[in-house]
Amino acid sequence: MLAIPSEDEWYKAAYHYNNGVTGNYWDYPTKSDTVPTSEAPPGTDLTNGSANYYGSDWAIGSPYYRTEVGAYDAKPSDSPYGTFDQGGNVWEWNEAVIGSYRVLRGASFDYYDFHLHASSRSGSNPTGEYGGIGFRVSEVP
Repeated sequence: MLAIPSEDEWYKAAYHYNNGVTGNYWDYPTKSDTVPTSEAPPGTDLTNGSANYYGSDWAIGSPYYRTEVGAYDAKPSDSPYGTFDQGGNVWEWNEAVIGSYRVLRGASFDYYDFHLHASSRSGSNPTGEYGGIGFRVSEVP
């Protein structure tokens, strides 16, 4: 069965260091504590990784602005759990709710780097349609 992940599941998949130490997390979803470089795939930053977000300009220009999953492979953008590109590209829904808004994580192509940080979260009305919002599904055994 497929489902939208809980906020905790989404957060762990994006930021967990997964080195056997409980509570050990990266600051950014590129396996780094330093901001990834805003640039087009495949990326060139082999230390901090690269991501699709607004730096001084868009990493990917008009008309698409978004990348395909796994496009950043100069430093692979997958998490220890096998998820890809959880920073930038599109905000992603999760099950958490704040008031009448559904929680979003990960930021999108049109937001600055501080939204990629593990502490950043946003919310939006789930009935709206926006080019910078998407979702990922998790498989429930």
